[in-house]
Amino acid sequence: MRTPARVGLVAALSLVASTFVGVQPVVASTVTAADLPGLIAVAAETTSPAYDRERFEHWIDADGDGCNTRYEVLVAEAVTPPAVSGSCTLTGGSWVSVYDGFTTTSIEDLQVDHVVALAEAWRSGASAWTDEQRRAFANDLDVPYALAAVSGASNQAKSDHDPAEWQPTDVGNRCEYVTAWALVKYRWSLTVDQQEKDALTSALSGGCGAQAVTLPDTMITAVPNVPVDPGQTVIAPFADGTTRLSGSTRYETALQASKRYAAGVPAVFVATGSNFPDALSAASAAARVGGPLLLTTPGSLPAAVQNEIVRLAPKKIYVVGGRGAVSDTVLATLRGIAPTTRLGGASRYETGLGIVDATFPTSAHAIIATGRSFPDALAATGAAGARQAPVILVDGLQPRVSPATLSTLHRLGVTSVAIAGGSGAVSGGIADQLRADGIAVSRYGGASRYDTAALVNQAYFPPGSTTTMFLATGTDFPDALAGAALAGRLAAPLYVTSRACTPETIRSAVASLGASKRVVMGGAGAVSDAAAANLGCLSSSAPTIAGSVVVGSTLTARPGSWTAGTSFSYQWLANGAAISGATASTLTLTAGQHGKRISVRVTGARSGYVSASATSSATAAVVYPQRTPPVDIRNCPSWAPIKGNHSSSGEWIYHVPGGRSYADTNPEECFTTEAAAVAAGYRKSKV
Repeated sequence: MRTPARVGLVAALSLVASTFVGVQPVVASTVTAADLPGLIAVAAETTSPAYDRERFEHWIDADGDGCNTRYEVLVAEAVTPPAVSGSCTLTGGSWVSVYDGFTTTSIEDLQVDHVVALAEAWRSGASAWTDEQRRAFANDLDVPYALAAVSGASNQAKSDHDPAEWQPTDVGNRCEYVTAWALVKYRWSLTVDQQEKDALTSALSGGCGAQAVTLPDTMITAVPNVPVDPGQTVIAPFADGTTRLSGSTRYETALQASKRYAAGVPAVFVATGSNFPDALSAASAAARVGGPLLLTTPGSLPAAVQNEIVRLAPKKIYVVGGRGAVSDTVLATLRGIAPTTRLGGASRYETGLGIVDATFPTSAHAIIATGRSFPDALAATGAAGARQAPVILVDGLQPRVSPATLSTLHRLGVTSVAIAGGSGAVSGGIADQLRADGIAVSRYGGASRYDTAALVNQAYFPPGSTTTMFLATGTDFPDALAGAALAGRLAAPLYVTSRACTPETIRSAVASLGASKRVVMGGAGAVSDAAAANLGCLSSSAPTIAGSVVVGSTLTARPGSWTAGTSFSYQWLANGAAISGATASTLTLTAGQHGKRISVRVTGARSGYVSASATSSATAAVVYPQRTPPVDIRNCPSWAPIKGNHSSSGEWIYHVPGGRSYADTNPEECFTTEAAAVAAGYRKSKV
């Protein structure tokens, strides 16, 4: 049962609204009634699709006590409480209609009015909601001003008019009515048209506007809710050359990006630094609204981040993600700084759509990227900023986008979509679905994340089109997230790179762009000085070794396939250790390498590239040859001690150590074993 009873629409305006199950709340903040019109987005009403009252299921029995929403309101607003019996039968009681002062003791004379009519809500954003959200709006008993028991005559006169067209005939209740109207619009993130806003501003001037009201929890983010003109953002310009924005942690790196913004930003976005999807969705929104993206730990807001938000003096704070990502403890800290809205959904995709719906009133263009990994969407953020377009995350492995995603595209008025990533990232089925829906689709996808980033940015930033570019690692997300929001706001491309050097497609794209200002996100451990200087990565393959691994044989190093124009140096290795002086492309094996496995390290160098090394696989262990020349006229090597001699009679005779004639025999050749000597045509000496 709804309690307490009340007279007047906003007798409890200072109460904080309770939380609707399944929706992430906004932490309340106290403002004056005169502030309310400035907190509601202005947009023209939409008439397509046509209003359908059946889409708002109303007069439900939410708590199962037998009284539906209509009767809950009648009981709560009775001046003299009625007796309630059976399945919510009301006996006795009296009421006063706050619209016209009409008094009655019969509920048959009363109608329960949605202060913001269902048709008005539909035209102001509810057409994009789910049926569950419309059901919640139509039965909103959690605040005392969304529904009112009024006379049938006044309700019919009001119809679906807004305050520019109708206000209560009871002049004493107009202030409460207009305040309630504004609070409902704010609570449900509904828009106002310009005439409506002017009427609210006029009505809430003077003494009426001075009353303190507590902002309710916002229940939905399915419509635009941009707080102020994004054009007010001021960002410190970058100097020519390379500027590195980095800190000792991901949170401090994001702070360095935030410090480029002057105080008084329209909004600040706060997301967890522990994972990428929520912040990834927020980057293009932050770019459009004109505020930085800062990172927090889930359980508490780092002191340095809190201090930075205080310095920024934002008009609004958006917390991105559910309670598991950013806790209510963090929300409680943020609400002491500025009005705070949580944009969270049941999945990364729902959260992303909520962010888009809350920050983009319209957009003819959108960029779609997979939500399963981060590089493609990150690289697209700068491009999206150049077009003031959202980046929308999808489950790219599915054959179609969700109905909610399609609804958002329709609400925005999207006529063209760019897909960032190949068909392995965002399926061909999704592209086909969007084309069938009448949306022009282009795809920018390469064989790697670096190729995709180059293709996306080349499509949006022709050579010489911008003086500023951003560079971030393509192997981790935190540094790039804060950079993406800043790059998007500056309409500058963001390229991803490997740590040590710049992949060839990125190197070529950066050189072609010709930007004089290069902003590097993160320290040298994320993006090396060489990569920041656009030094390329030499392509290479593993070298190979030709030749027999036999003492006395010569091995030849074959470098493999490298970037054209590469020069080479060599280092031969035995069992992984460098062989002193063995730096030529060939190696003649000695007895010192017997039993060891040989490999070669090839180092490639080329101007404009970072030198690179590749090492061959190791050979089999080096062996002695079965047959070898003597070391001098009288002696064989120690590892091939058997002497082979051609006698004066023409016989081929071999002598083994210890034989009577061994010391006096001059060998023509030497053998490791008697079997090898026999195989070569020798017989053993008889003495």
